Amino acid sequence: MKLKKIASLMLAGVMAVSMLAGCKDGGNSNSGSSSENTNTNTGYSAILEEKAADALYKAERDKVFTFADNADDQKALAAASLNLDDTLIETWVKANVLAKSVNEITMLSDFSDKAKLDRQAKDGLLNGDKTFVSNLQPANTVKVGEVWAVNGTTNLDVALEKIFDTYKSAFEKAPKSGTLNASNGQTTEYNYSYTVSVSVVNVPARSNLEFSGSVNLVAVTVTRTGTAA
Repeated sequence: MKLKKIASLMLAGVMAVSMLAGCKDGGNSNSGSSSENTNTNTGYSAILEEKAADALYKAERDKVFTFADNADDQKALAAASLNLDDTLIETWVKANVLAKSVNEITMLSDFSDKAKLDRQAKDGLLNGDKTFVSNLQPANTVKVGEVWAVNGTTNLDVALEKIFDTYKSAFEKAPKSGTLNASNGQTTEYNYSYTVSVSVVNVPARSNLEFSGSVNLVAVTVTRTGTAA
């Protein structure tokens, strides 16, 4: 009887250890999955910052630029992506595209509205291919943006390298300040700061069951804020 009792206690102990081990493994598995999901489509602003760091430092613009992900931009891009036709996505993938989405008027207009841009995304991020924002309204906070289409198999680090190269001159020449001339002859100097955000949404082609490609929509926005000196 005593032996049976001891055996029962030993069996219970083994089962308890097995359950703990199972919980531990399951915990690790869930944790990894959660972490992977959390990291999806984040941190791209920081990658662009790395690309721009040296150029901004040499041009003495590193103090006026901040790079940060923008949750509202991310939501706006996700919503706007619903306006893309599957056939177009398939065409982009087959062409191994890495280009501005200037011709996708519906998608870009939707993104412009939802991201609250002051200049339509279809008109591009650059003002006259020279700078991000004109110097006509120095006191205003102005937000501009643009969307790129990138083949889903293209490394986004490579894509952001090309995107930075496109805007390099604008980063280097971005005005640090502007002057507002009032009708009474008085002038006010405004110091500028810029916030750059990068959002990414992967859009798969769904209508063609024999085609499994996708594109990444990459939105870049720049918000300039003027503060009276």
